[in-house]
Amino acid sequence: MSQHRRASLGPDFGYQPGEQPPPGDGWLKLNTNEAPLPPSPRVTEAIAAAAAGLRSYPDPLGEPLRSALARHHGVRPDQVFVANGADEVIDCCFRAFCDPGDMAAWASPTYSYFPVRAALYGVRWSALPLEADLTLPQSLGTVPARLRFVVNPNSPTGVWMQPDTLEELLDGAEGVVSIDEAYCDFAPASCVPLIERHPNWLVLRTFSKAHALAGLRVGYAIGASALIADLYAVKHSYPVDHCAIAGALAALEDGRHHQAIVDLVIRERGRLTERLRQAGWEVPASHANFLFARPPGGNAGAVQARLRDARILVRRFEGDHPDRLRISVGAEAENDRLLGSLGS
Repeated sequence: MSQHRRASLGPDFGYQPGEQPPPGDGWLKLNTNEAPLPPSPRVTEAIAAAAAGLRSYPDPLGEPLRSALARHHGVRPDQVFVANGADEVIDCCFRAFCDPGDMAAWASPTYSYFPVRAALYGVRWSALPLEADLTLPQSLGTVPARLRFVVNPNSPTGVWMQPDTLEELLDGAEGVVSIDEAYCDFAPASCVPLIERHPNWLVLRTFSKAHALAGLRVGYAIGASALIADLYAVKHSYPVDHCAIAGALAALEDGRHHQAIVDLVIRERGRLTERLRQAGWEVPASHANFLFARPPGGNAGAVQARLRDARILVRRFEGDHPDRLRISVGAEAENDRLLGSLGS
């Protein structure tokens, strides 16, 4: 850290992503919730074609992807904001809706990116503990806040709340409500149909998980046109590049490949859950592409270290529930390797 860093940030400031090992060397990455299959073959073709136009700037609104997403979700184009991953949507929410000193709120544990961005913009926050069964706290809908985030299904727990139940919890919540549905493709239903009744709601989505485009960085938000205009007012000049627009559009159009990824995750998620439970693990029901599992005895650190020795990466969070591991759902052979290393 240099002497010039803002004192309010401190020496440990910054988001800590999951470990990214070098390619090759036999590593199995089950720590960052990436897709178990590669993207649609159409994506590579679309990116190659888009590369021919790289001398020009991309469309500042993310067209034609924005209009395609509007058709896909049954909304108008002015209700869609396209950005450089869902992380940039989150960043724009802080920039658009919070002044320094304002209050934001979310459950805990949840996506650890929220407090990093809040601190960067001088926003205070309330991190409300989950209930004992890992469901969202009732106070999330009533605590004073200019901006509140709900991750549904939640990360790292994988717990999903039905849209009508979530609507009841958040009914009358002040400020902007941002519902992060990064993992919603693996759950039974989305909150997108509810935005018609809630002009202060935004639903955040990503191409990283169920479309296998984590490396392209494409995310978006859906909401009332006035909220979307607020996000566009604070965006970077050109938030999504030519190749990302083309690749995401190709992935969106290949519904069969997207469904293959979703079906594989749901099938393997069920198999992993059953096998780990049979081996004595505590595994809550997950509606995401990962499990939040407690090994027998609760010594998650030792299990994580043993798996790393076998070149298998899983995620452990020191602050909240350090006795659990978040394990991404891989392809069948990858999950077999994990289970073999665990002796399960």
